[in-house]
Amino acid sequence: MQATGPMRKATVAMYAGAALTLVAVLALVVDQSGGGLARHLHDTYPGRAPGWLDMATASIAGYLYTLYGAGFVLWLWMARKAGKGTRSLRIAATAAFVVGSVLLVYNFSQPHPLAVTVTGALPCLSGLAAVAFLWAGRATPKSVTA
Repeated sequence: MQATGPMRKATVAMYAGAALTLVAVLALVVDQSGGGLARHLHDTYPGRAPGWLDMATASIAGYLYTLYGAGFVLWLWMARKAGKGTRSLRIAATAAFVVGSVLLVYNFSQPHPLAVTVTGALPCLSGLAAVAFLWAGRATPKSVTA
């Protein structure tokens, strides 16, 4: 079964989410290469030992790379399922969107550089669009005859 209408639009939104995830990874790589995260942590927590800053920087970067990697794989899996017209994807995509949104709120509460957090938020916009398209294709209830 091939995707049509809203399901096709959801597929495009999911591939856009995968692309935006790569943009978020690129922003993190650029930030890391310039020492932005380490500098941001140093400014946020002055007086901490250099070893602590190194550990915190590595931990946060590892968390973000893992999050982006898992998100990228999930985007591609969901886009493939949506491209085949798999209607049961609605619940999985909605759950992924909710989890991604919770992680986004968490990330905004953490001492990450703003540019890294904002670019990390971009895939959630695609997630919102994809979920909206998936549910827009929902069948309408049967009409009741009197």
